[in-house]
Order: sequence, then C-alpha cells, then structure tokens
Amino acid sequence: MKTALCFTPDRAFFPPAARAAASLLAQGDADAFDVFFVCEAGDVPPGFDALDSALRDKITLKIVDFSRFEGGLAGRGRFSRAVFRRLFLDRVLPESYSRLIAMDSDMLVVRPGLARLAKIDLGGKPIAAAYDMIYLMDLRGGALARRFQAHRRSLGLDLATPYFNAGLMVVDRAAWRAADLGERAALALAEAPRKFPFMEQDALNAALAGGFAPLSPRCNFMGDFLALDLEATIAPIVLHFVNRPKPWERLRWRGEARFAEAYRSWFAASPWPDWSAPAPAGRTRKPLRTIARRRFAERLVAFLAEQRFVDD
Repeated sequence: MKTALCFTPDRAFFPPAARAAASLLAQGDADAFDVFFVCEAGDVPPGFDALDSALRDKITLKIVDFSRFEGGLAGRGRFSRAVFRRLFLDRVLPESYSRLIAMDSDMLVVRPGLARLAKIDLGGKPIAAAYDMIYLMDLRGGALARRFQAHRRSLGLDLATPYFNAGLMVVDRAAWRAADLGERAALALAEAPRKFPFMEQDALNAALAGGFAPLSPRCNFMGDFLALDLEATIAPIVLHFVNRPKPWERLRWRGEARFAEAYRSWFAASPWPDWSAPAPAGRTRKPLRTIARRRFAERLVAFLAEQRFVDD
C-alpha cells in the first residue's frame, strides 16, 4: 500500500505547492506516494486543471469544508487558517492509508530518498519530524537562543526536550488517533491561541513533549542550514524555505539566485506564468561564512553526528 503524501495549501500557496509536488514527482522513487492536495474550494486558483497532464494526473484534489473540524480556529499574522488542516488529515483521507505524510508548500525535493519515509519504523511514536531551529539554536547561544528557550518553557517544555518543525511530518495514523493528537492540539489552540505563536506546530510540540521520532535534517533542510553553508555536508533531500521572503517572492528575495530560478523557470511553463516575471535575481554566491556562523555550523554538525535518526 502506498503512503498518502499531502499538501494543504491555501490560495496564496497553491502554485508553490504545485511546484513542490512537481519536484517530488520528478524523483525516481516517487511511486511510493499517492499525492493529495487537501484544501477548500476557494483555494484552487484558475489553471490547476491546465497543469501538464503528467503532473495533474498524479495529484488527487480533495476539497474539504474544514470549518466542521476547526471549531472557529483563526489564522494570525503570516499564518492563515490553512495551517490547521494537517491536524485533521486522519479524518478526511481514505481509511486505506495507514501512514500519512504532511508536507509544506514551501519545500522542494532535490534528489531521491524521500520514499524511505514510507517504510521507516517510528518506534510506536505517532509522528516523525526533524528538529526545528527553535531547538537547535541553543548550540549558537545569544539573544535569539534565549528567546527560543523562553518560548519552549512557555509551552511547558524543559530545555532538554527536543522541539520539531511541522513542515514535514510522517504520521502513523493509528498512533496519532490513539494519542488524540489532532483534537488535543485544536482544543489547546482554541483555548489559548496567544500561547502558540507558531500555531499548530507549537500545539503539537506541547502535546507530544518530545515524544516523536526524529528525522534527519536531510528530510527538512531549513533555510538556516543553507545560511550555514551545510548543503554539501548534510546532502539534503528536501529544501525548506521556512523564512520570509520566499524564493518565488521575486521583488523581495535576497537568497541565492539558483533557488529563485528554480521557481521562475518552472512557473514560466506553468498555468501561472505571471509568477515568473523577471525580477532581482538574488545572490549568486553562498552566504558569507563569518566566524560566528562557522562556529555555529561546527557545533551543529557535531551535535547531529551524535543523534540517532529514524531515517538513517
């Protein structure tokens, strides 16, 4: 049985989600997955059905009225209410899927290897996910690390408890349901929304308190890793443009030009060519390796070498 791999974009993230799906399906091991776009009717922009049939035919669009699950949850700031959808995937996808993968729309799959997630042993944990920089920044220290530490404490987590990024989660459906994770996270968000600035990610971390199976950063290679010039060292499978601006935000992007081009060139041949207009191309060089970045990178690599990841 294949694994359901799900994107849950709102209208603003629908074209980038299509780009992410295209990058996934271009890999030689993509047959491990059935790809779903799970969203509401108003999130589907004109042009989706005009996608190249080689891509469109491999995406199942599932339209759901999420208001019946959310109980009035509202987005905030840069997060729309679409971020809550991953909490309810176990309730809307066909029951034949025992394993689900939720994947953010601001990701690109850059090489084969993701299919391994369809088979890894989660050790009885409800999810597998990669450490977030909110946790890893402890290795750098400084004001931002202290702020993230205070944030984790506010969630009821001690500093030794790892905190994961929810951008890519491997979900054991039975264990997720047994832990009542979606409902618990939604209830916590409804009762005290200001407690969770990172929305469902915070609520899930608070509920699990470290009880997740850790994925290597290969599966969720966040922008901070790119800033530390660790791409060659870690050999990512999935790039995650977690910070703003995003590489498709052409007038604002200040990252490496190759990432902006990866979106521009794809959009130029897509049903959304207006996303590909010429714009400042960003840097052509990798980020400057300052002394502080180099030391942080060294500590981070040493820490990761000591960890056991379920996808190793």
